[in-house]
Amino acid sequence: MSCDPERITAYVDGALDALHCPEQEAHLDACPTCRAQVDQERELRTRLKALPLEEPSPGLEARVRASLRPRLRPLRVLLPLAAGLAALVFWARGAAPLVAWELSRDHDHCFGERRLPAQVWSSDPARIADWFEGRGTAVPMIPAVAGGLEVVGARYCSIVDRRVAHVYYTNGDHRLSLFLVPGSVHNSSREMRVRGNFVRILRVGGATVGLVSEEEASIEAFERALTTTVARNAGPPPPAPGR
Repeated sequence: MSCDPERITAYVDGALDALHCPEQEAHLDACPTCRAQVDQERELRTRLKALPLEEPSPGLEARVRASLRPRLRPLRVLLPLAAGLAALVFWARGAAPLVAWELSRDHDHCFGERRLPAQVWSSDPARIADWFEGRGTAVPMIPAVAGGLEVVGARYCSIVDRRVAHVYYTNGDHRLSLFLVPGSVHNSSREMRVRGNFVRILRVGGATVGLVSEEEASIEAFERALTTTVARNAGPPPPAPGR
């Protein structure tokens, strides 16, 4: 049985169990990468469940019922308000500080393992791009080496409500994570410092890229390498008509 991040998520959510899917349990016993994903997703769900619940004020139900008896006009106010709150929550999930925190956390988690939990090992960025694109993730041109750090492997990781492509760069003493973040990220700043790491979120070749490293110089080197690579592969503009 091969690694399947979406199947692991279903397993953690309880959609799979040992009775109906014993091969999943056997795979987890033998695969440290998938066990790491299980631990990560269970940790996230535990944190979410631990968030405090806001208790309604006493008498709220009675006041709402009383306001609805004579007329339905308050309902016309509450429905747009609820829709606006739902839109605000959805927007907040894509806010740059929250995304940056999750990227920094995943960088620390992966590089904190005794062995990087990669799903594909390669020093060739083209091979890594092919591996992701075979699973539905488009990858812009990424460097093999930048700032003295070399690509060594990659995997999928989960942050909040989305799955991101995570590419590892290292030279032994220094390390950098390059993330391909699907969906939109709002209010991204030039530089963020999160959990002791430097985080930069930028648009490259139509994709949202997150860079995380303990060293600002590595972030700068990779941003230059990415923008230079995209510009080089864009080619010269087409000639004007009639020339």
